[in-house]
Amino acid sequence: MNTQNKSNWNFRFLLSLGASAALAMPLMGCDTGGASGPGPDGGWTPGDNVGDDDDDNVDVAGTSFHGVVRDAMGLPIAGVAITTSAGHSAMTDHSGRFAIEDIDTEGEVQVHFKKDGFARSHVPFEIVQEAENFLLQTMAEVDLVRTFDASEAQNLAIEHEGQTLSIDLPGSNFIDESGAAYNGEVTVEATFFDLTSPMDEGLEVFAAPGDFGAVDSQGEDQRLESFGMIQVNLMGADDQELNLGTEGAPMLIPIQDLGSMPVAGETVPAWSYDVESGDWIEEGAGEVVEIDGQLFWEFTASHFSTWNVDKPISTHGCLSGQVTTAMGEPRKGATVRAVGQTYISTTTARTDDEGNFCLEVKNGETVWVEVSYSIGGQPATQRTDPVTIPAGQATCTDGETTDCVDLGVIPVDIMSCVAGVVIDGQNQPVAGADVVSPQGGIATTDEFGAFCVAVPVFQATNVFVQTGLDEVGYQPVQVYTQPGTPDCQAGCPNPVILRPFAETTCAEGNVIVNGQAAGNMPVQVFDAAFPEVAVYTTLSQEDGSYCAQVPVLSEVAVSVGSGDEACGHEVINTEGLGGEFCDESSQSSCKVVPDFVCEM
Repeated sequence: MNTQNKSNWNFRFLLSLGASAALAMPLMGCDTGGASGPGPDGGWTPGDNVGDDDDDNVDVAGTSFHGVVRDAMGLPIAGVAITTSAGHSAMTDHSGRFAIEDIDTEGEVQVHFKKDGFARSHVPFEIVQEAENFLLQTMAEVDLVRTFDASEAQNLAIEHEGQTLSIDLPGSNFIDESGAAYNGEVTVEATFFDLTSPMDEGLEVFAAPGDFGAVDSQGEDQRLESFGMIQVNLMGADDQELNLGTEGAPMLIPIQDLGSMPVAGETVPAWSYDVESGDWIEEGAGEVVEIDGQLFWEFTASHFSTWNVDKPISTHGCLSGQVTTAMGEPRKGATVRAVGQTYISTTTARTDDEGNFCLEVKNGETVWVEVSYSIGGQPATQRTDPVTIPAGQATCTDGETTDCVDLGVIPVDIMSCVAGVVIDGQNQPVAGADVVSPQGGIATTDEFGAFCVAVPVFQATNVFVQTGLDEVGYQPVQVYTQPGTPDCQAGCPNPVILRPFAETTCAEGNVIVNGQAAGNMPVQVFDAAFPEVAVYTTLSQEDGSYCAQVPVLSEVAVSVGSGDEACGHEVINTEGLGGEFCDESSQSSCKVVPDFVCEM
C-alpha cells in the first residue's frame, strides 16, 4: 500500500471511529486501560488511553534476561543455543532474539552461544536484579571445516586480506574429555577473527569471547589489547569434544593492528580464553616474525579453544557517564560497551541504580561507546560519537571514577510512533497542521489530515497540535505507547484523533507590571491536565487588557509571561460556560480572571 493510500485509509478509518464514538484502541489490538479523564460530555476522550493498569504491559517488577544474536554483518541468527553457568537455557527465534524470564540469579554468570557454522562465543554477564537485562551478541562464521582420520597430520590454512594463517595438527595426537587417546574420525572447525574491518564489512571484535579482561601469569588482573585471535574446536565422530595430546600445534597468525604495531623479534604473550571464569589466561608467549614483508605471530598451542595475541594495557584511562530515559529517569541495567577505534579492545559495564557507568580504556586512543538495552522485550542500541582519551592515568575503582572522561547524560529510549488525523469541528481533515510530542518528534499532516510522529515506547506521551497566535487550539491527548516503528512503515499501534475543543468560552483580565499597564505580554491558556501544552496564545493590549479563548473545562490555567519574564499563573473553572468569544459583542460576558500584578 503506497503512502498516500495508507494515509487516506487511516483517515477514513479513524474518522469513522470518531463519528461513531467507537473506541479505537481495542480494535487496533492495544490495551486502553481507562481514560485519563472524561471528555466534555462525560464520555471517552479519543486518544486518552492512559489508565491505572497500563503499566501491566511491561513487567518491571521481575528480573529477566533478553538478548539478540547477530552475525558480523548485523543480520539475526536463528537457532542459536544459549546456556548460562547458572543453568538457564534458551534458543534464538527467527529474529535472533531470546528471552529468559523470571530468573532469581544475581551477579555474574557465564553465557555461552553455540550454533553449527559459527565460532563459539562466551560472555561474562552481570545479572542485575529487578531489571530487564539485555545482551547484544555477535557470532563469527567458521572459516574452515575439515574432517579427517586422527592418525593423519593436517595443515590448516585460512586466507585473510592477502595473509595466510596456518596451523599444523600432528597426527595421532588427540585425546577425549577423559584424557584417553582418540583414534577415530576428527572434525576441526577453525576461525580467524577479523578484528579490524569496518563495522559494515564484517567486524568480528564483538564476537570475541569475553571483553578482553585477563589474568596474567602472576595472577594479576589485566586489560588486553589484541593483535590477532583464532578459535579451533576439535570434535570426534560422536560430536564429543577432543583436544590435543602431548604434542603441541605450531601456529602462524597474521598480526592485525589499528595503531601500535609490534615489531619483528618482539615477544608477545599468548592468552587462552577460560569459559568457566570468563577471563583470558596468560599461557606462554610467541614471537613476532617477518615473512615476505608481513608480520606474523609464531606460537605452539598446547591445547585448543580460543587464543589471543595480546599485550596488557599499561596506560589506563576511563570513561564515565549516566544513561537515562528521555525524561531524565535513570536507566538501570543497560549494557554499556567501549570499543577501541584506534586500538583493538572492548570493555563492558552495566549501569547501576542511578544509571551510572565507568569503563576502563586505553589513554591516548579514540573509542566510541555503545549502549544496548530493552524495554518490554523490545531491543535497541545507541552509539555515541568517538571520543579521544587524554594522556595520564585514570581508573574506575569500586564504583568511583578518578580523572575519567565524562560523557555526561546519555538519554536513550526505544522509539515507537503515534499516528492519526487532525480534524476540524465538522470532522473534516486539517492539512498542514504541525503535530508535536515533547517526548518525541514533530510531524506535519498531509492532505488527508494524517500524520505519524516518533515517540518513546512504553511511556505516557502527550501529543498536540501546535497553534499560532490567536488560533483556537486542539485537545491534547495522552497515549501510553505500544511498540511500533517510528516511521509507521509497518503500521502504528497507537492511533489518535486530534480535534478542537467541543466548547470554548473567553476569559479576560489585565496585566500590570511595575505598577503600569503592560502591553504586548504573552498570555497562554492551558488545559490544566496538560500543563506543558499551550492551547491558545495571545498578547495583551497596550492598556494591559487581554481576552483569551479558553476551553470549557473544570480546570483551565491562564499564564502570563514565561521563563525569566513569568508574571503569574491562575487556575479557573469554566464549566457551565460556553459560546462566548473575544469580540466587542460578547466580551462583557467573558470569565474574569484576577489581574496579574508583578514586578520585573
